[in-house]
Amino acid sequence: MTETQYLLAWVVYLTGATGCLLSLWFMVRKWYPRLKRLLMMTFAILFFLPGIIYPEQDYLGPAFLISLYDGLSLGVDTMWRSGQAVAITAGVAAIVAFLLPVGKAKAATSDDKKKSQQGKRSNSAQRQRKEPTC
Repeated sequence: MTETQYLLAWVVYLTGATGCLLSLWFMVRKWYPRLKRLLMMTFAILFFLPGIIYPEQDYLGPAFLISLYDGLSLGVDTMWRSGQAVAITAGVAAIVAFLLPVGKAKAATSDDKKKSQQGKRSNSAQRQRKEPTC
């Protein structure tokens, strides 16, 4: 495999993974924020974490797919080689996503409230219909 083919394969894979993550975001965007963030971070780790394909080579690939392939073709013992990084990173991401606070909308200060009320009054005064005079 040439370097150009390798880079092109990564571009194609990353484009597809970004499309899958974007589709997931559209599906879960109205869910509870903690659950949504947990799911998005876990899938981002699974899609984008690189791992070494063969210990003798410098080529990288998606670690989740490498560990899945190794587990199906060579056995469960070899699956742990790249699956260890995926499991640890996904676990840390899940803990961080669960522990991060969910932000609430900030309440407007009293100065902001006064300004918005004055703006509403001036807008309603401008919109009043003026009757023609004779």
